[in-house]
Amino acid sequence: MCGIAGYFLKPDAQPLADCLEQMQASLYHRGPDGQDSARAGRAGFAQTRLAIIDLAGGRQPFVAKRPGGTALLVANGEIYNHQQLRSELEDSFSFQSRSDCEVLLPLWLSRKQELVTAPRGMYAAALYDDSKDEGCLVRDGFGIKPLYYCVHHTGIYFASEITALRAIGLGAAAPDRHCAAYVLDKQFAPYPVTPFARIQKLAPGEQMVIRAGEIISRHRHNPLAQPCLSSDPAELDRHIHDSVAAHQMSDVPFGLFLSGGVDSSVLLAMMSRLRQAGSIADHTPELLAYTARFDSQDVADETELARSLAKQMNAAFIDVVYDRNRFFAECGAAVATMDEPVADYAILPSFALARRARREVKVVLSGEGGDEFFAGYGRYRAGLRAFAAKQPNRAGPALKADLLRPELARALEAELRQQADSLPSWWHRLGNKSTALQTLQAYDIDSWLPDNLLVKLDRCLMRNGLEGRTPFIDKSLSVYGFHLPFNQKLAGKQGKYALKAWLAAHLPDARPFARKRGFTVPVGGWIAADAHRLAAGLARLDGIGEIIHTDQIAPLFSTADRKAGLLAWRILFYGLWHQIHVRGIAADQPIVEILNS
Repeated sequence: MCGIAGYFLKPDAQPLADCLEQMQASLYHRGPDGQDSARAGRAGFAQTRLAIIDLAGGRQPFVAKRPGGTALLVANGEIYNHQQLRSELEDSFSFQSRSDCEVLLPLWLSRKQELVTAPRGMYAAALYDDSKDEGCLVRDGFGIKPLYYCVHHTGIYFASEITALRAIGLGAAAPDRHCAAYVLDKQFAPYPVTPFARIQKLAPGEQMVIRAGEIISRHRHNPLAQPCLSSDPAELDRHIHDSVAAHQMSDVPFGLFLSGGVDSSVLLAMMSRLRQAGSIADHTPELLAYTARFDSQDVADETELARSLAKQMNAAFIDVVYDRNRFFAECGAAVATMDEPVADYAILPSFALARRARREVKVVLSGEGGDEFFAGYGRYRAGLRAFAAKQPNRAGPALKADLLRPELARALEAELRQQADSLPSWWHRLGNKSTALQTLQAYDIDSWLPDNLLVKLDRCLMRNGLEGRTPFIDKSLSVYGFHLPFNQKLAGKQGKYALKAWLAAHLPDARPFARKRGFTVPVGGWIAADAHRLAAGLARLDGIGEIIHTDQIAPLFSTADRKAGLLAWRILFYGLWHQIHVRGIAADQPIVEILNS
């Protein structure tokens, strides 16, 4: 896991001054274990390394001297089937290291069309062959790892984070107000919307071909479009075992984010089984499970359940308390990690938990993806109703409150109406619920997952030098779950029925079929307790006044502990984001100080 950056130049063009050095410095937190760069032909690549596999020999960029030229690779991620690919490619390529990522270079040189389909893992990469002045940008099939780029008159520039591209002067100076409207109403902006004009991101599974500094083609691979019409429920155990075992590949200590919910409890049970079977690495003699909890009686607390499950599975349990004082002191640091604005309040405990886990481990497994591929969300049942279905493109709290400036509201409403084409029709909801459910899942897998959950996971963990892995987002287990029969996903009032049945059999004390209260961060109460100062600070900001009616902030914040908590948090998040990422205000100070700077 790393930070990558670089450029592909047009003929006779010169790169922006010190661009590799500046982007590398901006990405230092993603790779504190080493930094390097390389140039060949009209390309230059830089990397900051978080060493996970082949600690001594896995430095990047990889530079391959070949007859007629030089080839370059920088990659951010993990390739779990690299041993298999290495054995297929080693007759025609001289490997320099044991690094899993190095296989991407000979794979691209010899089997370009398989660069997205053959690897099993999470990755974003850039490659270049100076003999053809041809390069490539690529992102894994589910978009687990980020990759942004900017088309400039001198060529194409790319980086793992938007902040690195802005550090060399790319992208519009002012943020995109349409993106801001999305953040307030939907919490995140879906692909292809980005917060700054001219900075774009690769879609999940996208491969972009660049020749002589210009994009000549691009195509996208959908891992779910495999010839797998149905999955056998009896094979679930094998698939979970296979994916968790693959995601434990590591040369450094690893642990688990454990909430006590179904997905992380499945991971706990399987990680414990693998250890009992003898799969115990010397660097991880004890399974470590990390949980965040809140000092509030107003939200669900499954800490004791998580503690009990960890004890039963012989895992050490470490909990992190997140409270009001921590919110006001550290919220700015969490918002600073989100250069792509995702107003998911789970960034707060995620950032704190990552900081704590990094003391002992460099890798954690996390349960993201279970709800999307195995149909765990309650909203799927609501979206399948033949009449009065609740579709995900319906108006959110900002539109309902008439908060947005009229021109922004009209544009957002028009775009949400267009998304109806990606949602199940009345006919499918009535007569083919299996297809309708897959359509709702695909909507989330294409947008909510890569543009919200995975951005949150990547930024909050990588800011702390911690790699997050997601066994439920896997080219094998995910496809299997997505194609399960309808009754293995939804049964009565239960979602992700197959996963819960598996957990009931293997860790019954997890009580998977019991009613879950969901994961909630009590930000509404914290905001309401200091509503006057926060509302006054936000109302003064130009970045807020240009997107919403500021006279609504104070009354809305005063009721944040009752009905307006989610919308109040999104406004506060965006105000802080604008101050930190647009105006350059220091993030390591209390919330009120950031707003008033």
